[in-house]
Amino acid sequence: MSVDCTICHGFGRTFGNHPCAQYLCDYLVWELVLNNNPQAEGIVELGTYAGGFSWFLDAQARARGITFATYDIVVPEVEPPGFTQLDFYRFPDKVALSGDSPVVLLCDGGNKPRELRTFPPMCAPGSVVVAHDWGTETLPTDVPDFLEELFGDFCDSVGSASRVFKMKT
Repeated sequence: MSVDCTICHGFGRTFGNHPCAQYLCDYLVWELVLNNNPQAEGIVELGTYAGGFSWFLDAQARARGITFATYDIVVPEVEPPGFTQLDFYRFPDKVALSGDSPVVLLCDGGNKPRELRTFPPMCAPGSVVVAHDWGTETLPTDVPDFLEELFGDFCDSVGSASRVFKMKT
């Protein structure tokens, strides 16, 4: 199916006037993911960039009564809530993923294939993983065998630059 994403892809790319790399349609994907995964007790973002999408994820977390954390080695001009400066490739064990609580993990740092290999196995059962920059920085060949895709048709139908996965059982 061919999707006209002109409006979705051309709209602002900010949240609260803070720059972000996500398209408007990616917000729809996150609403779907979070609504369909009430077991998630937190949202963890790898790669904060300028923090715009972090503000959105923090708002989602607050509205749902769950936690939010975002990590990047570069400090944004305006630090979003939940920000920790961290080289998470060098210190993956310092990312708040361990424990028994499922999370929704956003892989959106500088090496998404590496993040997809490294961090999902550190998440609690029931966690969900979202990879950004699908089709450019993240390709189907980058997805490890231990992950299976969710909501692929929906992501395609809205023109999302994200893909959603869970650990295979």
